Order: sequence, then C-alpha cells, then structure tokens
Amino acid sequence: MRRRISNNRIIRGAGAVIALCICFLLCRFSFYELHGMKEWPLYLFIFGVLAITIAAIFDSSKIMICTVIGYISGFITGLLFGVDGVDQGGGTANNTWVIWTLSYLFFIAAGAAWELVNKYKNRNLK
Repeated sequence: MRRRISNNRIIRGAGAVIALCICFLLCRFSFYELHGMKEWPLYLFIFGVLAITIAAIFDSSKIMICTVIGYISGFITGLLFGVDGVDQGGGTANNTWVIWTLSYLFFIAAGAAWELVNKYKNRNLK
C-alpha cells in the first residue's frame, strides 16, 4: 500500500512537471516575440519544478496544479498589464517580468492555502 501511494505521488508530480515544461516551451520559444525575455522564463520554470517536487514529497496536489496554472496565467497577466518605460540610465525597461513573477507566486501561495484549508476541513470532519 505504501509503495502505491509513493508511485501516485511520482506520477502526479511527473505529470505536473511535464505540463509545466510545455508551458515553459510555449512561453520561452513560441511567444518570445511577445515578451523578449530569454532567461526569466527559465528561472520561473526551475522555481516551478522545485515547488512541484516539494509538493510531491508532501503529497500536495493542489500546489502542483496551481504552480502549472500560475506559470501560464502569470505570463498572460504580465503581457496584459506590463508597461514599457525608461530606466535610470535612459535604457528601455518593461515590468512584465515583475507582474509575471508576482502573479506566479500568488498562484503558488493560493495553492498552498487551498491545501491547508482542505487538510483542516478533513481533520475536522473526522
């Protein structure tokens, strides 16, 4: 029985990483013309893989789901609300990466809150 639970965690975690990988490939390569960032999508992807790995260890599937949804939702939110500007040195700047990151972190935190509320409700029902 214990081995089966462990296998389910691995399968869910691998599925979430594959879904996140697809989102990364789309955002980094297919939609590159929209955002022009080379490294930041990779950094967010690596952070997401770490979040999914930790969530898989603790059997927190809601965090895994929210990590994948947050990656693509944060990307879309960043594109919608990003603003071009000028930095202190006179170079061009854009805040899309900040909005993407904050939105992504919000989704992961929402998944953690969802997980905690669910576990709290399940304990009180027993």
